Amino acid sequence: MDKTVSDLSVENGRDGALVLDRMEDYWSGLRRGKTVPYRSDVDPRSVQRMLRHAFILERLAPGVGKLRVSCSTLTDLQGMDMRGMPIASIISEESREEFAEILEQVFAGPATARLELSTSRGFRKNGKRASMLLLPLRSDSGEINRVLGAVSVFEIGRNGPTRFDLTESLLHDVSVKDDGLAERLSARPVTLVDRQKALSADERQASTVATRHAHLRLVVSDT
Repeated sequence: MDKTVSDLSVENGRDGALVLDRMEDYWSGLRRGKTVPYRSDVDPRSVQRMLRHAFILERLAPGVGKLRVSCSTLTDLQGMDMRGMPIASIISEESREEFAEILEQVFAGPATARLELSTSRGFRKNGKRASMLLLPLRSDSGEINRVLGAVSVFEIGRNGPTRFDLTESLLHDVSVKDDGLAERLSARPVTLVDRQKALSADERQASTVATRHAHLRLVVSDT
């Protein structure tokens, strides 16, 4: 029996966070000592249970990513096949500049990103919430110009195309240890204004760096 939109909403809400965690664990396993794994390392059979949520982006320009592979969650959300469309098409106009900065940092850092998204409640509109994970990948040329992503949406409705506001975001740098890391990143789209003290080793040997967006934090890894 085909699943209804309501069924998919329950699946997203119940399992969404777990799906994102599993996807990140899978990506981490592909690294095998590399900073960023290759697109060719990704085996759909290994993420079979996450395919409903998984997508792959291609970098077209700074901060612009096109969906090379979409997923049924995005199709159900937007009411159309999203392949070939920019991922920013699900982001509100007010949040697109910031979203573009974060996406570019995923490529340029390189970094992983976790985003929290929401829509406004209004007349004949159900408020929706979503979580998105963005993980950098290399193409066969070695350039970091792909992203393995996952999205989990709560309260999927039947109101047609949806535009989300960016409400919270976390970037985790995955480059090799470099004392000049914060200074280098400060010249990139997500401006760094302060470097805080490193946390303890038990807290993954990472430090959090403030950015010009109040809800955005950059976790700088020493690994």
